[in-house]
This record gives sequence, structure tokens and C-alpha cells, in this order.
Amino acid sequence: MIPGLQSFPGDVIHSSSYKSGKSYSGMNVLVVGSGNSVMEIAYDLAAHGANTSIIIRSPVCTHIIYYYF
Repeated sequence: MIPGLQSFPGDVIHSSSYKSGKSYSGMNVLVVGSGNSVMEIAYDLAAHGANTSIIIRSPVCTHIIYYYF
């Protein structure tokens, strides 16, 4: 449980309930997580005009591949 969540006046939904970013146009939206669905949701929200931010609990493992020609 997130402290203060019960008194938060905005919407809180799980990714399984997300349908479209259309109704979030012009709103500030925080997307929590780092999986593929989070990135797709954040992109969709931004594409529909939401002011989108992403937060994750811990660093994301990244793999960098260098190509030398």
C-alpha cells in the first residue's frame, strides 16, 4: 500500500484496466513501473496529449551493444 493513496483525488488504475489515453489529454499522469506494458501505456498517453511521467522502483537493467564498422 502506498501511504496517502486513499486520499489521492485523482484516478488510480492498474494497467489491466487501461484502454486508451484519450480521456487523459492535457492531464498530468504518472505511470509506475518499467515493463513493456508501462512503456506502451506511457507512449499512448503522450500520443493523446497527456503530460506523462514514468517512475520505477529500482534501476532498469540496460544492455548496450556497440557496433564498429
